Amino acid sequence: MKSIQFPAIAMAILFIALCNNAFPQNQGETIFKQVCAACHTIGSGKLVGPDLANVHTRHTKEWIISFVKSSQSVIKSGDKYADSLFKAFNQVPMPDNPTLTNDQIEGIIAYITEKSSSPGTSTTKADLPPGDVHRGQELFVGNIRFANHGAACNSCHNVDMSGLVSGGALGKDLTQVVSRISVTGVQGVVAGLPFPQMKQAYESKPLTDQEIADVTAFLKEANDLSVSAQAGNDIGEKMLFGGISGAVLLLFLFSLFWIKRKQRTVNYTLFKRQISST
Repeated sequence: MKSIQFPAIAMAILFIALCNNAFPQNQGETIFKQVCAACHTIGSGKLVGPDLANVHTRHTKEWIISFVKSSQSVIKSGDKYADSLFKAFNQVPMPDNPTLTNDQIEGIIAYITEKSSSPGTSTTKADLPPGDVHRGQELFVGNIRFANHGAACNSCHNVDMSGLVSGGALGKDLTQVVSRISVTGVQGVVAGLPFPQMKQAYESKPLTDQEIADVTAFLKEANDLSVSAQAGNDIGEKMLFGGISGAVLLLFLFSLFWIKRKQRTVNYTLFKRQISST
């Protein structure tokens, strides 16, 4: 009887150990896709935030846990690396995750560790249809309602574009959002809803793939127009500066050439001519 029980107990212990080992990783994958995937990839390059491939080799587990729970707290503590990371990614703050437990974050780290051994884990929507700029603009300002009846984007965000009604100021200005976080980053944010206000507004009313593509296309168009206008302004400023510099140079040359004339009286030439004629 004992000989039968021992193998059974040993197998049960082994099964429990294997399950316990796999659970954090599986849980980590689920949480990563829900919380992190909108802004980060694992081996597919930068998105809104840095690529997280092999992040476990760059930072301690304790540092990662602290940063995930509140990145701004780590920055404000004087951590120079955290501050440089924040500045390197256009000062887009990583949302705090105070409700995640240490075990859950360790599960995320375990998932990242596993996926880092096979890089190229894309976390963005790569199969979006082509976007329509005009329809994206209409969706953004609310002239066309989203299919799931989510709020119009300009209720919280503004895009500075000719002929467009000014939007809200609750969220960031999105005029040059594509320059800040890239097209893929915009798609990831709109699809993944990483920020608390967005999540609350759209979690039960998500945008369709076509709507994400359309809004992204509009934001890219607004970004390109803004960058072009800014470049035009830069050229105008350079021309103005060049004109002022040229005028100053000409005044200097005139002064140099006429310096002797300015040292004489106005009628000096007439007086000299009259003397010579007498």
